[in-house]
Amino acid sequence: MDEHNPMRHFLIFVFILLIPCFVLWTVFNGPIAIPAIGLTHFALTHWFPDVVQALYVDGSHAVLMTEFGEKDGKMVPLLEAEYRLGFKINPGIVSYSLPFYTALHFATTRKEYMGSYMWGIFILYPLLWFGLVCICLKELMVNLGADFFNQPGVFVPNADVIGILYQFNVLIVPTLAPAIVWLWQSKDTTLLQVTLGKARIT
Repeated sequence: MDEHNPMRHFLIFVFILLIPCFVLWTVFNGPIAIPAIGLTHFALTHWFPDVVQALYVDGSHAVLMTEFGEKDGKMVPLLEAEYRLGFKINPGIVSYSLPFYTALHFATTRKEYMGSYMWGIFILYPLLWFGLVCICLKELMVNLGADFFNQPGVFVPNADVIGILYQFNVLIVPTLAPAIVWLWQSKDTTLLQVTLGKARIT
């Protein structure tokens, strides 16, 4: 096997880097998502002021608090409730795109690392935020039902649209988006030039 095969070296470094990247992500998953959680809180409380009370960080998770309450296991108006109704949200469902991209980026031999890395994070973070919004919309749809959809004077997406957006942003975007950003940033690297050159020959 060619000792100077850049693809082989890249794959080795990716597998090596994935471990510490995901360990750090597991430990700091909550703090990593704080800006996205704050933006989602702002968006949802202004979009659905009669339904969403807050979205805040709770350890490695977030909690979506509503303007409804719970009494004897049933959803009731807040004034009649014993507890405010809230749902736990896991931002890690969408934020794993960041450690995945980090491993891809730093496993690739390139002339400059940090500047392009920050640009990559700048591109991925809005997708993380939108994915978090979609997760919250799904939770509101599933748990509040008609009380969520029948908000007077408020545009609420169709249930099918929310379902498609949720699946797309949970199943596809966190893995596909980092790969696309990495490919775009690595198009001039030796790794891709040699790999694409071999692909043309074969």
